[in-house]
Amino acid sequence: MEMGFITMAKMIHCKTCNMEIAKSAKICPACGAKNKKSFYTKWWVWAIAIVVIIGIATSQGNGSPNSTAQTANATTSSTASPGIDTKSNATKQESKEPKFGTGQYLVGKDISAGLYKVKLTDTFTKMGYVERSKDLDMSTDSILANIILSGDGYVEIKDTDVAVKLQGVEITPIDIKSLTPNLKNEVSDGIYLVGIDIKPGTYKTEVTDTTTNMGYVERAKAVSMGMNDIIANEVVQGPGYVKVLDTDFAIRVQGAKLTLQK
Repeated sequence: MEMGFITMAKMIHCKTCNMEIAKSAKICPACGAKNKKSFYTKWWVWAIAIVVIIGIATSQGNGSPNSTAQTANATTSSTASPGIDTKSNATKQESKEPKFGTGQYLVGKDISAGLYKVKLTDTFTKMGYVERSKDLDMSTDSILANIILSGDGYVEIKDTDVAVKLQGVEITPIDIKSLTPNLKNEVSDGIYLVGIDIKPGTYKTEVTDTTTNMGYVERAKAVSMGMNDIIANEVVQGPGYVKVLDTDFAIRVQGAKLTLQK
């Protein structure tokens, strides 16, 4: 259930597949999802208000000192090498890595470009927001890419970005080559690296979002939050199947559950 921002006059992004559609359209011509303006508008105003309150309470700090993540910087085009570092070495590296929480950061000054592990910290709305921007004008044209997350995952910050905005999340730089695979047979909301978090194979899909009765599954070649990252995606409205390939970099899941088939 992809949510985006208005990118030009009278045009919006489909909240399910992120394709650009007319603001007045009742359904998305690409995926067939309903354009429920009133529901998401009310949700977004409410969610922003919650995030602002939380941000004031925490003085938009650099994240919770008790949270954990994985280490260093990386490139989204790399593939994982299983079992390179031991857990003890990984723990030592994690403790030295900076964490960034709700706030806005200048790329190259406050925060470095690279691959980051994202942890959801907003336990009230259970949603977070990450935005890459080309300037500090605060206009919709400033946004290079953005994403609303309903689970933990990964994002890439590029060295050409001017700033990064975070709400309801904490991000930590990681080195993909040093990650120890922890492959799961079942995943739900979040972004998962293929070969690190999830193995290639055929997965059964099941919708878990009881509000819209729709789910979203995406195969991606990168996690920079842009449309060019998407290899293929689908809005699911009932049980089905999806095949994860070993050439995929990441899998994004929202409002659905994936279970590996034997």
